[in-house]
Amino acid sequence: MIEIKLGTIAQTDRGAYIELDKEISSSEHEKLLKAISELHFYESNLRLLEMIILNNNELTDLANTGKDLVHNSLSFTGDKRAYYVHHLNMNRKFLNYLSSIRSFLDHIETNTKRRYGKESYKIQEFKKITGYLYDSYFAYRFLYKLRNYSLHCGLPIDDIELSVTKVGENSFRPEYKVEFDARELLANYAEWGPVKSDLKKMDKFSVFEVTNDMFPILTELWQKIMQLFEPELKEAISYITKETGHLRTDHNHVSIFTNIIYENDSPRYFTNQIIPYDIIDSILSELNSK
Repeated sequence: MIEIKLGTIAQTDRGAYIELDKEISSSEHEKLLKAISELHFYESNLRLLEMIILNNNELTDLANTGKDLVHNSLSFTGDKRAYYVHHLNMNRKFLNYLSSIRSFLDHIETNTKRRYGKESYKIQEFKKITGYLYDSYFAYRFLYKLRNYSLHCGLPIDDIELSVTKVGENSFRPEYKVEFDARELLANYAEWGPVKSDLKKMDKFSVFEVTNDMFPILTELWQKIMQLFEPELKEAISYITKETGHLRTDHNHVSIFTNIIYENDSPRYFTNQIIPYDIIDSILSELNSK
């Protein structure tokens, strides 16, 4: 029978200090692992959401460099290479943004199916959430469809306008526009679904208006996802803290130890899994802030 024990690891001036606690059964071990997997599911989803935010921030930062190009009179000097590189980077970063949104949605759906079943209440509720957002917000359904467009038809951002207009004797007004062309999008792709009627009402429209509109939608989506999985998260946290909370201090990591080999009655070799109390703290902070 494999020995499984709870314990702690603390870093001291002399190195790692390990202290073993009580032995647990294989069934208790499995329950802890299942609870930990709930926490990791949350963390994985959160990381993907944060990836979307980082990609969005990079787009905004790149737009600021584009404005600098205008102020540096790019339109006067005719620096085509600088424009080409900027155009390339704008599309590259925007594709990263699109991909991260799709990855976020697909990851949650796929893993929810694996965890709860393809016809489970959880997956049905998740589809209701995404269906509601698709029906309610142009930015959501447009970006969802634009991901498919970019895979099959080319770069989503066709043109970036850099110009300077003379408004006085020695005064100029710079303009920087990154826009979608609705007519081009419609001409190049036939699978827009309900987005087709949206695009027919539009001409050119700002990329950043869409991404700005998407931010509160993502916030709403995350809040609904948290509500959907809140019972399982609370149950997991409750079980973990009940079984291991007595071991936790500010200076150690609570762990599960297996495959323990002793030397002089002290654990010399072992496999350990740290219980992610940092994730627990993050979840509780988010739940308590509602």
